[in-house]
Amino acid sequence: MALFDKFTKKTDTPFDPSTVLPRIFEALASEGYCPKRSQETRVMYKMDGLVGCFFYKEDDPEFLMVRAFFKRKDYERYDEALLLKACVQADLEQKVGKVYLDDDGDIVLAVEAFIFPGVPIERLALRMSKVLHSIDNCFHRTLKQITQEQEEGTGSSTADSSQLPPSGSLPS
Repeated sequence: MALFDKFTKKTDTPFDPSTVLPRIFEALASEGYCPKRSQETRVMYKMDGLVGCFFYKEDDPEFLMVRAFFKRKDYERYDEALLLKACVQADLEQKVGKVYLDDDGDIVLAVEAFIFPGVPIERLALRMSKVLHSIDNCFHRTLKQITQEQEEGTGSSTADSSQLPPSGSLPS
């Protein structure tokens, strides 16, 4: 019976869901991000020009999400197909978060995580924030690259035909 108890006993103490957002707030403040509690379920902060927003609900205590939004009007010079292509390529490249267009055509960057008992919430939040910043860089780098390729007329290929040797010739 003792062996059975060893595997069925919970050794981790459960965390208190009411402390999650205050702990995230404190962690962001200690890093100098100037967080603000905007609603009962949100903490907003600014990091290098990127406004992030942590979402957490006590009735779903294991799930934590951080998002950043860009309004479609800020990207009017890009057509929707180009933005969608940049979202898809950024998703494929970085794989740790999501980049997509919402129903209004706004760009959404998102990082999601599950909180398990014993996970240091402060470290998790700071890591998620850094990942969000990385996704932002990836998306904007991808958008710039696709735009340049489109302007140059190279499409999505990374090498145009002038860089390739003629058929049948040997390198010298």
